[in-house]
Amino acid sequence: QRLAAHPHVGDIRQRGLIAGIELVRDRAARTPFDWQERRGYRVCEFAIQQGVWIRPLGNVVVIMPPLAISLDQLDQICTSVELGIQHATAD
Repeated sequence: QRLAAHPHVGDIRQRGLIAGIELVRDRAARTPFDWQERRGYRVCEFAIQQGVWIRPLGNVVVIMPPLAISLDQLDQICTSVELGIQHATAD
């Protein structure tokens, strides 16, 4: 929920615990970032520094946590991704 309100999150697709978060330059127009900017990679790089391993697919950040995960750990993942998106889209 808190990620869906971010101005650079165009869409969140989810099945079970697996989620894909699409990063866009302009949410209203759904204008994507240029792939050369590697925004998804930047989010993942930031999250790894926080101890959270996630995967970029272009401008989509993929979250695939293990099935045996606590709510606190899920919250840590969401916080790291949220901060990573803020960091990667700040410029």
